[in-house]
Amino acid sequence: MITSFTAAGKTIRMSRIFKEDGRAAMVAINQGIAMGPGKGIELIRPVVEKLMPEHPDSFTIHRGFAVSTLDLFAGKAALILKSTNSTRFFGPQETPVATVQDAVMLGADAVSVGLSLADTREEATVAHIARFISEAEKAGMPTVAHAYPNGSLIDDSVRYSVESVGYAVRVALELGIDIIKTFWTGSGDTFARIVEMGAPSKIVISGGPRCKTLRECFDMTWQGIQAGAHGITYGRNIWQHEYPAAVLRGLVAIVHKNAAVDEAMEIASDLAGTKLV
Repeated sequence: MITSFTAAGKTIRMSRIFKEDGRAAMVAINQGIAMGPGKGIELIRPVVEKLMPEHPDSFTIHRGFAVSTLDLFAGKAALILKSTNSTRFFGPQETPVATVQDAVMLGADAVSVGLSLADTREEATVAHIARFISEAEKAGMPTVAHAYPNGSLIDDSVRYSVESVGYAVRVALELGIDIIKTFWTGSGDTFARIVEMGAPSKIVISGGPRCKTLRECFDMTWQGIQAGAHGITYGRNIWQHEYPAAVLRGLVAIVHKNAAVDEAMEIASDLAGTKLV
């Protein structure tokens, strides 16, 4: 039973992000501060225009483009305001770029923060996010953490291991994050352990660097959903593809309709008008 106004606010906002099946196909277009006008997001408005007909559940976006594209998605897809981001020349630590009050003014459904761990600035990052969560709680605003063990204190060979990813997820859980976006650990069996570690927070798969093929992306998504993931938050795997709308249609089919990989490939290929691989 909901017993406070802030809890009611969080419940209402979360229901706009996750559908009745408890899952969400989320699109991230927050990479411009780090990438500049990189491939696929030279202009953001056309990206949103292409993707909206495929019914994304939310967009993770910075406040400037939240304002300039809101006429395209308002009332149709949830807004997750990215409140921190790494810059082109400094990272993986993220710099604050928006506040909880900004999210409230924009009518956002959640605020997103980068939780970059395994780095010499880890202590300051955790302290900042702890304070940020407290402010979000007061506003009834759900929080999303991009929880990654992406610092220089661990080797790339173990960065995507259950131990490393599990550490990032556990920190986010301890801090009180509602939705945890994190690295794919390579298989459904290993990611099922991550989902278990993150409960009761909702665990969603980060797309990370673009997959080599669309089938690889769909297979990762299918395995993750079968492992209990609550959805996906992909950026480059969608908008850097030649047919971004087709990719999203296939992903939505996997996330919300339990489509198998072959079926999703057919769905995406049909929209693209060519056989995708």
